[in-house]
Amino acid sequence: MKQPSPPWLAIPASSASVSGDSLVTLIGRPPKWTSSAQRKMARLYVYTTLPLEKIVKVIHSSLPESTPGLDSANKKLRSLLDKEPRWLHPRTESDMGRRVAQLSYSPTRLTFAENAAGDGPRPPHDETLAVSSSPFDVKRETTASLLPPEIPFFGPDSAATPLQGLVRGPQLHSSSHPTADRFPAHGCNPVQSEGLGDDDVFSPFLRRTTCLSTSTDCTTGSFRQLLPGYSEPYIQTVKRLVKRFTVPINTPCSLSPMPQGPPLPRGWLDNRDGPRAFHDEPHPLPGDFLSCDAFATERGCRALPEAHQHGRCLCFDHGSSYPSPWVTTGGITAAGRCLLATGPTPSNVFELDCFGNTVLHFLAARAPAEMLVQVLQTKLCDTIINRRNTGGQTFLHVTKRIEGRKPEQLLRLLHMAIRRGFDMCAQDVYGRNVLHILRSTGLTLDAVQRTCPVPERWRYIKRDAFGLVPTQQTLPGDRDEPMCLDSSPSDALSMTSPAPSIDPAIAKEAGLLEKIRLASENPLLEDVDGGNGLHCLAIATLSPDSIVDKYCLDPGTQDGSVGKGKLLDSSSARLEFRRSLAAGLLDAGVDPNHYDCRGNTPLMTFSAELPEDSDYKTGPKILDLLVEKGANVHARNRAGETALHVAVRCGRKLAMRTLVRHGASVHARDAEGRSVLDVADAKMMSSRAEDPREYARHEACRAWLSSNKGLAVQRPTVLDEWGRA
Repeated sequence: MKQPSPPWLAIPASSASVSGDSLVTLIGRPPKWTSSAQRKMARLYVYTTLPLEKIVKVIHSSLPESTPGLDSANKKLRSLLDKEPRWLHPRTESDMGRRVAQLSYSPTRLTFAENAAGDGPRPPHDETLAVSSSPFDVKRETTASLLPPEIPFFGPDSAATPLQGLVRGPQLHSSSHPTADRFPAHGCNPVQSEGLGDDDVFSPFLRRTTCLSTSTDCTTGSFRQLLPGYSEPYIQTVKRLVKRFTVPINTPCSLSPMPQGPPLPRGWLDNRDGPRAFHDEPHPLPGDFLSCDAFATERGCRALPEAHQHGRCLCFDHGSSYPSPWVTTGGITAAGRCLLATGPTPSNVFELDCFGNTVLHFLAARAPAEMLVQVLQTKLCDTIINRRNTGGQTFLHVTKRIEGRKPEQLLRLLHMAIRRGFDMCAQDVYGRNVLHILRSTGLTLDAVQRTCPVPERWRYIKRDAFGLVPTQQTLPGDRDEPMCLDSSPSDALSMTSPAPSIDPAIAKEAGLLEKIRLASENPLLEDVDGGNGLHCLAIATLSPDSIVDKYCLDPGTQDGSVGKGKLLDSSSARLEFRRSLAAGLLDAGVDPNHYDCRGNTPLMTFSAELPEDSDYKTGPKILDLLVEKGANVHARNRAGETALHVAVRCGRKLAMRTLVRHGASVHARDAEGRSVLDVADAKMMSSRAEDPREYARHEACRAWLSSNKGLAVQRPTVLDEWGRA
């Protein structure tokens, strides 16, 4: 089976230009705001309660005579974090303490902090820790394996005993303890720092970063002078944030300030920092734990190698901490054996495990299809037949895969479930209904077509995150290119052979606008990439001025209106227009949970694309509208990313906050086992030296997510991710 195309959403490209730092360096005048100073300001602003005036004095303490004024600092802050960044700033020391504590649990950031502590005197730019000229090499060096050498990786076909950590392997943490205390600091000795009490909000950070302390930590006179009235732990925290929690500068190899050739068009595939797609079944899902005993003794680690290598798979999750009335990693319980022997009773029919699995889920995973048919015939389970676990799975989603070799029994079970009121449209977080599951287990196309009700058939045959449409002859991986439901020959022609008199970029944008118009008349319409009208609206450029900027077109080729007063896509007028178009499409019936051929939903696409550098109110209103009209904030793409993962990876702060407000899980992990904080770390490690804004926006995402409002943790467990609230 061929590897499906990865679903990575690329960050919208911006035209390259000579940075201010580079220009003044060429001229010879010292810059007022170096890239290092800008990164320090962003870091202190999103991690500390210091007022901006104090922050400016701290970062310019070596040259106080050249300290910029407060107006200059505010202007620079807005250029880094966009308009109205105050909500990113911690207001209390308790909030500050939680943010820096989570920072100290990041193995990536701690690795570079250790390097900073051991490098001796710093060069003029304090964040020149790049260990390679390639950002890709930097990423590999900074995400070195955290896997202890005695724990090998077992592939799905390995004959060795797998996942020993679930039963007797290393218990790195227990869900009975606070999540923040699970993983020891990478390479650090968490000893008590002198003068710190356990009740101090900064003691967790300072204890875990004691290894970063050098002799200079004993002489903090300059910081004390700059921060009078602040406690010693506060001053030490600020100092380590400034001096130690740095990031590498990834500078381009070429000395040319301008790129050669036209800019690359905005793409949808970017494998630089995005996770790999699942190569098989997405794992883990809540239904998998109904067979956790068999999984721990027979199958091996089903996670991607990257997830296992970095200790983010189930091998590092304490298996005995999954409370279930029916099964543990040691085997089926007495209650589970009784359930398999006699079926459910009125006294246990409403039992649930910690993931929301019902007795029907357990029987579907462990009992033969014949028994399930008999149980449904009793009508005892009618009230729970459509109950879904926290991954959106119905009991038929977790039907034993071996039953796929017995299509007659499966069809009989399905027909019985439908008669008892089962909802065939119910989807899990990957957009799969029961027909997707049965098709992937080997049920023939003919059997699926006979099962699928003819009226409103389109509701049952939607594409899932992996590109599977149950009524298609070929399955994903059996063909070279993804297939789309309603793409027409004219669509392909418009993409491959534009009219010679029209600029290809303009033709592409015009095609998107035409698709948006047609989608209001035909909600099922798709473009050649499988996107519906909402996908097209998310990526369409609505302003001629933005088209000029986006494709570096000559303004003279336009109507001559481009001047000082540009009307860009980030303006209130254009964002409000985009919101009205979205409302019209949704009212026309365009599906807000539709997957395109790359496995992304409209909510993911809008989260990646909505500009945030001007109007900071209307963009979130568009996301509000999508969610209010049914967009699922928990939906995942084929690499396990939620819309929140995508927003963080693209540095979209407002989208991040809006999604969290609507209940998006801050504990979700992608296919490589990365939390949203891991994603922010990866992006900061590959941030470009010439664009401090890229670093600042990802640092802001990380800081807010780890705040008292975001409540994210560096290493969420399975219970954090999938447990019932």
